[in-house]
Amino acid sequence: MARRTNTRERLLATAAELFRRQGYAQTGVNEIMQQAKTTSGSFYHFFPTKEDLVLAVVDHIGESLDTEVFATDHESAEDSLDRVFTVLESYRRHLVENDFALGSPLGTLAAELSESHPQVRERLAALFAGWARRMQVLLEDAGDRLPAGLDRTALAEFILSTVEGAFLHARVRRSPAPFDVAISALRSHLEMLAAGSPPAAPRTVQPRPTLRTRQGTVDWRAW
Repeated sequence: MARRTNTRERLLATAAELFRRQGYAQTGVNEIMQQAKTTSGSFYHFFPTKEDLVLAVVDHIGESLDTEVFATDHESAEDSLDRVFTVLESYRRHLVENDFALGSPLGTLAAELSESHPQVRERLAALFAGWARRMQVLLEDAGDRLPAGLDRTALAEFILSTVEGAFLHARVRRSPAPFDVAISALRSHLEMLAAGSPPAAPRTVQPRPTLRTRQGTVDWRAW
């Protein structure tokens, strides 16, 4: 039983790395088996199809986030808001240790498969939601450090979007600088909230310019 478990975990770890490095479509089952040093019989015993494999990889990545990012010793931070940034520092360390070659643990698969594989999209959405909930708990732990009426759910989603975007930018630049700039701005935002300085009022979104044609009104930006 232990040997079978080790084989499955090795396949998952190998597939996760290859998917993030070169994409799902460009990674073949034979390459995964060769890299994992296992046989086709073992592979198909655990994963009847390649989609079964990628669904398991998404779960594997989610478990890795729990152990490598969220299970960090953020309780040692003296300031309750610092616990948020202790978690983000773990995320940054993942980026640097992989020499910027790997994208976001979830973002690469989301970008490639969200339209073509509905089951994968749903599993990814659930993991992103779980990530945001974990961040929301940290924000709620800040207690009265943040304004009572602050929407912590929305703030957690904002942090998630900031980190994922910064991760992509850092990968393209092969530098942690974009990630550091984004996290620094995020820290300033939270510190202003903690100090009682209200954030800037949301900008009113103007309707998109339209053009009337014989076929009706269309958005000219879609041309």
